[in-house]
Amino acid sequence: MSLSNHRGLLRCASVAFAVVMSLGLVSCSSSSTDKGGTDKSTGAQASDGVDLGPGGEKVVDIIEAKMKELDLTGAVYGVWRGDDVVAVGGLGDSPVGVRANVDMQVRIGQPMEPMLSTVLLQLDGEGVLKQDEPIAKYLPDFPRADKITPRMLADSTSGISDYVTDPDWNKAFYANPFKGFTADELLGYANARPPVFEPGTNFGYAHSDLVLLGEVLQKATGKKLGDLIQERILDPLAMKHSKVMLTPQIFDPIFHGYTNERGVFEDSSFWNPTAFLHSGNMNTTVGDVATWIRALMSGKVLSKEQFSAMMEPSTAGIGPFTKSKFFAYGVVHDGDWIFMNPAYGGYHGAVYYDTTSKTLVIVYCSLGPKSDASVDNALPIGKAIATELVPDRPPTM
Repeated sequence: MSLSNHRGLLRCASVAFAVVMSLGLVSCSSSSTDKGGTDKSTGAQASDGVDLGPGGEKVVDIIEAKMKELDLTGAVYGVWRGDDVVAVGGLGDSPVGVRANVDMQVRIGQPMEPMLSTVLLQLDGEGVLKQDEPIAKYLPDFPRADKITPRMLADSTSGISDYVTDPDWNKAFYANPFKGFTADELLGYANARPPVFEPGTNFGYAHSDLVLLGEVLQKATGKKLGDLIQERILDPLAMKHSKVMLTPQIFDPIFHGYTNERGVFEDSSFWNPTAFLHSGNMNTTVGDVATWIRALMSGKVLSKEQFSAMMEPSTAGIGPFTKSKFFAYGVVHDGDWIFMNPAYGGYHGAVYYDTTSKTLVIVYCSLGPKSDASVDNALPIGKAIATELVPDRPPTM
């Protein structure tokens, strides 16, 4: 596969939603436990890795059909209507020869991004930093630091070039995906190219924004971002299977990532997640992602005012965004749905949450030898499930 296709995959790691949105907008509980020990509110930790409720067999059929169509190696998934399980489990192999199980660890990817925004809003409310104050207070030497604010970084309206689309970064990454990157290195790639627009005047998704926001949060508090997220999100929500990682380590049991991005079919489970520093370098499980999405969408770790600010269409009128379709604080809004599309190093994911019915769909899958690595292969699975469950108001992304 050509390197240009490789870059296409990396862009889809968190930004395919921006392309989809642009095309669409401008043409460009029960707390009971079953016999397997599964908490019905999350569907996690089932002893056999599978839990089906009403409609669950149809969901499994959809996943199996899409896995065959897309040549996927394995998938782990969780689907709920409110607190009621529809289908939770694993299909295929991970690693090859071992049945995939929902309790296996994955790389979280994009669902980590609104964690940074949550910490930002908390710190703003505490007076530790102001989200609309220029970041020059913390990083005075960063280009245009007197014009860029933390909120712009959370909304991807800063205009900073995305390092992921830089040919030199792609060359370095694919030459040794195990090495990892520092924030200074990633921001060096970002600043090697001119800004794409003036701060606050347009939308242009950039992983660079998240790297810089993470650095600002660390400077403002004197704490590592991993510690901030642990103390303010993971611990309060009892997300015991999630951890921010600065090394390639991932804990057993592992849902193995496989990819053909470098022209050979290989196990990419231990590619260094700091390639997406501050925007996806976390290990987690489907159950913990479900816990996070529910907390995010109910404002559980924010004040009422902060939650309202996070969910309102504050970026409407910027770039392609409208009051019903927009990106703000790390969350994509598509009418009644929120949407996330993590993808990195053989781990492809999709998250769909309907704010009206509280239907939640989470799918992480791993590629096969013939999979198209330039697109997020979990998206058609997640969208088909969401459409099956909410046929009168299906997601458009």
